[in-house]
Amino acid sequence: FGMDHLRALLGVGIALMVTLPGQAPPVVLVSGIEATLPPSALQLGDGGVAPRPASLLARPGEATTPGGVRILVRPQGAKLDFPSGAELLITPSLRICLRDGSQTLPPLGRLRLALADGTLLEFEPDGVGKRPLRAVRLIHGSTRATIWPPSRTAVDANYQRSAGAQSDLLVLGDGRAIYRPVPLGPMLVLRAVLRPRDDERWPAARIVVFGDPLSASLQRLPGHLPPQPVQFPQAPEAARRLSALAPSLFAGVVVRKASAVGPLVLPLVEGWHLGIELAAGSDRLTLGLLRSDANVPAVEWVVGDAGTELHLVRPDGGGENGPRYFMKGLPLAELRTMLPWIPTLDDLRWARAELVRQGAR
Repeated sequence: FGMDHLRALLGVGIALMVTLPGQAPPVVLVSGIEATLPPSALQLGDGGVAPRPASLLARPGEATTPGGVRILVRPQGAKLDFPSGAELLITPSLRICLRDGSQTLPPLGRLRLALADGTLLEFEPDGVGKRPLRAVRLIHGSTRATIWPPSRTAVDANYQRSAGAQSDLLVLGDGRAIYRPVPLGPMLVLRAVLRPRDDERWPAARIVVFGDPLSASLQRLPGHLPPQPVQFPQAPEAARRLSALAPSLFAGVVVRKASAVGPLVLPLVEGWHLGIELAAGSDRLTLGLLRSDANVPAVEWVVGDAGTELHLVRPDGGGENGPRYFMKGLPLAELRTMLPWIPTLDDLRWARAELVRQGAR
């Protein structure tokens, strides 16, 4: 999301769980190695698009996306009509508005909306008062269509999207729930910027933990260790067991109920669980893999400014001022391309506060 990024994100397809009206689980772990990651894996609706994609249709001042979303652009602004029946109105100043009166603040620059059918919409304001939009573009795969202003309508079927950080807003729910993605290591914290007032299905925040990079790093762990370490002789065998267990540890969907209290823990299989912690007084974020009968995690994924690393934890957990980890960490370098967004400091502060609200201590 851009959906091109989200579909590439981890290269996974998810075992789906239906989110019923009134339910809003705050934390979800998703896994399952396939080719695509449908937006429904985020447990925030299907984005209001049609399930069977068609061709992109573009004409001066209007377009229909492959998922059936109709875009109409006029001097007064733009209107998006979704197959679900949802509507979005976009003013010349790029406020996004709902029929119930809810609306966003205008962005500082362009507005980029990533639809659930893989279409990216770019709205460029004139920048002065209430003048008409300067430009509206649609990007789907290698096709870019400019539909506004009408005099400049053009379709480029060989468009190459530029690499780099994206500032997309994700259009989820039934088309009326707009979220800002905030990546934190192997997690995506979704911050609602717009949602209908009378629909409790779409929460103010959602934390999604992606199990596939966690599983993949565990499976790489044996090759990261020396075959016969002196200081921690059991390390290679522990790594081999974790590697073999990894595919079953992270499979399907794990949900933390909205009514859950206490530490932020997700139960896994065979007595294992994943605990998410934020160190007091610092920005250090860890995801620890722990058996229910143990006091020390077997491994920890540490999220820092330089990236995310997997660490094998020593049996004593670094007691008596000893080192907590064996050897240097194993980087999860793939996360930088899987989650291309660069969050603002405000988004990071908000995401960490949301983790604390959910029990990360």
